[in-house]
Amino acid sequence: MRFQKNRQEESNLWIEKRLVYLIHSLKLYDEEMIGIGSDKEKRIVRTIQIMYREDDKRVYARILKSGNRFNKIAPTLGENIESTLGLELDRTNSTVDFFEYVLLKEKDKRIDLRESIKNQHNNSDVINISGNISYRLSKTPHSLIVGGTGSGKSFFILGKIVSYLSLTPQAELYIVDPKKADLSLLRFIEGMEDKVVTEPNQIARMLREVVEIMEDRYKTYFNDISAFGKDYTDFGLSPVILIFDEFSAFIHSVDKKLSKEVLDYIFTIVMKGRQAGIQIELLLQRPSADDLPTNIRAQMGFKAGLGAMDKIGYNMIFDTNDVDFKTVTEKGGGYIQIDGVHTAPVYFETPYIDKDFDFIQEIRKLIESKKQQ
Repeated sequence: MRFQKNRQEESNLWIEKRLVYLIHSLKLYDEEMIGIGSDKEKRIVRTIQIMYREDDKRVYARILKSGNRFNKIAPTLGENIESTLGLELDRTNSTVDFFEYVLLKEKDKRIDLRESIKNQHNNSDVINISGNISYRLSKTPHSLIVGGTGSGKSFFILGKIVSYLSLTPQAELYIVDPKKADLSLLRFIEGMEDKVVTEPNQIARMLREVVEIMEDRYKTYFNDISAFGKDYTDFGLSPVILIFDEFSAFIHSVDKKLSKEVLDYIFTIVMKGRQAGIQIELLLQRPSADDLPTNIRAQMGFKAGLGAMDKIGYNMIFDTNDVDFKTVTEKGGGYIQIDGVHTAPVYFETPYIDKDFDFIQEIRKLIESKKQQ
């Protein structure tokens, strides 16, 4: 049986032995009768070709595409490779030459929000999601977060708000909460009074204001050749993030004219906002292609689906049918895909938040600290 490997050191042998076992147990090879008459015998004439390597954190198992039946089998082996190696799948990569499984040597860990904030570095726009998942806000614009009641979505977004306010420079937040739920109460925090809206006309006006901020930044900072290749971080500008809760509920509660106006503003932001540091975060209870147009959904660099949902729901969020989604039972658990980090959705758990964590007090403290700078 032909098996290809990248031999780095003797400790790699356990990977080789287990992958050989996988090939044998799943019969990932073809046999033919060779010989004449009574001298005929079965011989292996071709086999799946796997190369592997490892680094400090991950194991990479790469299945070569050789134009045979194993091309179709390669993307279906994720669960088998996970169980054979005893490692958790992090992501997959597919090219015309190979299909690669990337597995974590250590299981992804849920981080503590309080500790994450404490360890936030100055002049960093990195947002930590879990032990193995983080992203740079300037490189991953716009978010789509879907989760029903009890999924942990509300705490996740409150945690992200605290993370945004912990950045240096601090993010400028605009909050839309048409259902007048928890996020709407942030208007009672000093400094947020004019940054939280709930009524339809106020919502349209706030979106227009954010678009105007974006256009003004382009006129001021990106108006000559010296701005080539730069983004808002090169000018020391704060990210501007508009968080739109219960987006679907809003779309269904207003007339077509106002709905179109709001969708037009959102489309303008998702198409032009990244370089100027203008971002939007849409929150939905249920995934629905009717509520969120494809031209907006396709521009979301950060996508997360929290709680249990069916394959149709996952497909709406991540636009894929190729992932074997497992049933989510943990509150705050779900699937996530971040541009530049993942090539396919992966399971994750949102940051741990202590029951004594006071969001209002923490947000108030962070806003006050900005005033004193």
